Amino acid sequence: MNIYEEGLSLLRNKKNFVLASIVKSTGSTPRSKGTQMIIREDGSIFSTVGGGKMEASCIEKGVNSIKNKESYIYEFNLDNKDANKSEMVCGGNGEILINYMDCNDNNNLLIMEKATEAIKNHKKGWIVTVLRKNEKEMLFVDDKNNLIGQYSGSELMRNKLENGIERLSIHSDAIDDEKFIVQKVHTMGKAYIFGAGHVSKETAAILDIIEFETIVLDDRCEFANKERFPNSETIVLDSLEEIGDVGIDDDSYILIITRGHLYDYNVLKWALRTDAYYIGMIGSKSKINMTYEKLKKDGFTEEDFKRVHAPIGITLDAKTPGEIAVSIAGELINERGAKERRLEK
Repeated sequence: MNIYEEGLSLLRNKKNFVLASIVKSTGSTPRSKGTQMIIREDGSIFSTVGGGKMEASCIEKGVNSIKNKESYIYEFNLDNKDANKSEMVCGGNGEILINYMDCNDNNNLLIMEKATEAIKNHKKGWIVTVLRKNEKEMLFVDDKNNLIGQYSGSELMRNKLENGIERLSIHSDAIDDEKFIVQKVHTMGKAYIFGAGHVSKETAAILDIIEFETIVLDDRCEFANKERFPNSETIVLDSLEEIGDVGIDDDSYILIITRGHLYDYNVLKWALRTDAYYIGMIGSKSKINMTYEKLKKDGFTEEDFKRVHAPIGITLDAKTPGEIAVSIAGELINERGAKERRLEK
C-alpha cells in the first residue's frame, strides 16, 4: 500500500489525518525533499520523514494540527547539537508541509482518489496545495494538465499550472499572498520485475518493505498472481516478446529476472527503448555477453549497454533466492539514493 492509498482508506473510513511532506531541505537531513508521511489522530504514522527529534516534533505538530484543523509550513533546524541529542548525524534544515486532511471535505477525498488512480494507472500527476492566511485549497493536475479540485486564486498561477506544471519547483514562492506547494505524485520508486520465479518472489517481498511499488510481469498466470505476490500488482502478458506499454517512465526500475536467456534478450531489447531510470539483469557474465552480442545485431551499441546493471545486485556471496534478493534490493537502494541526491542539487 502506498501513501495515497492509505490516505484514501482513512478518508473513506471517516478518519482525519495529516499528510506531512518535506518540501525543502538544505544540508544533511535524514530524508530528502518529496518524502511524505501520514500522521493519524492518535499519533501513529504511515511511512517516515526520517525518525529522531525532527520526526517526533513533526508528529506532535501533526496531532495538534488535526485538533486545530489547520495546515501550515513547519520549519525545522537540525543543528549539530540537536543532531547529537537525537543520535543522528544530520545538521541540516528545511520545511515540512503539515497538511490537515478533513474526512468531511469531499475535495480531499477527490484528490486522494485521483492520486491513487494516477499511481495505479502509471500516469503522471501533481498535488498542488495553496496556503493563504487561515485558508487552504488543494487541487490535482493530471497528465493532460487538467485542473481538478478547488482553486480560486490568481490567473497567473492557474496558467502556470495548466501550461507548465513540470517546470515548477516542489516549493514555490508566495504569489499575491498565496504560498504554493507543487508535489509530483510518486512512490518511492516503481520496480517492474520481469519473471515471477523464486528470486522474483523474494525480491518483491523485500522491495515492498523498503517502499518500492512492485509490478510483477510474466506470461504464466500460475506464477504471476496475488497468491504468490500479495503486495504487488501482477500483470500476465500474452508473451515476453511483445510487452507493449506498461507505464515505464523515468521513475521506473526494470528488473529482468526471467526463466531463460531468450526471455532475457527479448525483455532487455524492449527495456533499452524505454526511459527507465534503472535496468538490471540477472545472469552470469558469459550469458550477459551472449545477450549483448545478439543485441548488437539489432543495432544496439556498447553505449546502450552502459545503462544495464548486469549481473544485477551489489556484490555479495549470494546463493539462495533470498540472498540474491537482498543483493538486488541493496543495489536499488543505492540507485534510488543517488537519484535523490541529484534531484537535491
